Amino acid sequence: MKILHTSDWHLGKKLEGQSRLNEQKKFIDALETIVDTENIDLILLAGDIYDTYNPSAEAEKLFFDSIKILSKNGEVGIVIIPGNHDNPQRLASVCSLAKDYGVIIYERAFQEIPIGKYGCFNIYNSNQGGIFIEKNGEKIYIYTLPFPSETTLNETFNDIKFNIRIKEILEEGVNQNKDGIPTILMTHIYVAGSMGEGDVALELGGARAIGVDDLPKANYIALGHVHKPMSFKNKNAYYCGSPIEYRVTENKFDKKVFAIDISKDKTTVKDILLENYKPIREYTVMGSEEAIKKSEELSNANEWIYLYVKLDTPLTNSEIRKIKNNKNILEIIPIIETKENIIEVSNYNEQNLEEAFIEFFKEESDGLEPNSNLKKLFLSLIEEGEKIETN
Repeated sequence: MKILHTSDWHLGKKLEGQSRLNEQKKFIDALETIVDTENIDLILLAGDIYDTYNPSAEAEKLFFDSIKILSKNGEVGIVIIPGNHDNPQRLASVCSLAKDYGVIIYERAFQEIPIGKYGCFNIYNSNQGGIFIEKNGEKIYIYTLPFPSETTLNETFNDIKFNIRIKEILEEGVNQNKDGIPTILMTHIYVAGSMGEGDVALELGGARAIGVDDLPKANYIALGHVHKPMSFKNKNAYYCGSPIEYRVTENKFDKKVFAIDISKDKTTVKDILLENYKPIREYTVMGSEEAIKKSEELSNANEWIYLYVKLDTPLTNSEIRKIKNNKNILEIIPIIETKENIIEVSNYNEQNLEEAFIEFFKEESDGLEPNSNLKKLFLSLIEEGEKIETN
């Protein structure tokens, strides 16, 4: 059976207020071509379909249109789990309509999907979180765990207990396969060591991550949550990452999906690179004149642009307007190197440094707050740095 692994679409996401829907539509078109070219039987969508709990009407329409297009009127099955950005109830509201298209949407952990025909697929058995699928004589077992939290699992645990509990759930889930058919695990979670650019603090804080060794044995493990494509080949576990760049740090790696050819005896995984429809770029220039010139040079560039300008004095409103004539410039970041500025920076105290760190952490970790141990570590590092400077 040929399977396509994708995740973290974040439909409706904006960049500095700018819509990304056009890029997301191009991705869906590309995905349709991949489905045709690779003769895909089943698509795994591993969470974060939307960017917000209450997606816009345009984002919801794109999702509905996407499952219709990609399912090929039920010829291609689609299994979907919610991520931490998704409203599970809202995501699952189309389940009754989606069944005819072969689309299976899990609303929660341990959900039991009804046995029956879904498009051209047959679910001939199911359990809490798992389904046994058959198509044209080929069979696979899929166990799912949507984004796990105290709320979604209705349990309370500390970081250590979380690690142990998730390992138990995943092992028990995949062990429900007594038929000797290929097993696929799909979940939306952080795996320690998988943190990409911007996620390092989460790893340091141990924020609800599991270890690689906590993953059970399976023919393929489809992971969602991390935007950088990564693999743990000793576990057959893969993050495909997000399909387009959602922050500037994501321009350091390729975007891709995975095509998996799975049988009882062999599993092969193929990387499929995605086009970068509108890259996010950073440029640094000296002075206002060079900034205006660079803006004009890039006026026809298909890029989202952050422009850093080294200055002795602030830009005038007139200069800002000239630079902003290029609508792709998201932000002008002045770098003013004066004695006053150096003095101002050195006047930061412990309280506002901690507040700035909390805001930075939340921005880089999708709203999560650093735990108390991580905040103490940050402040101790600052204190250590100050001691070194004064010695």
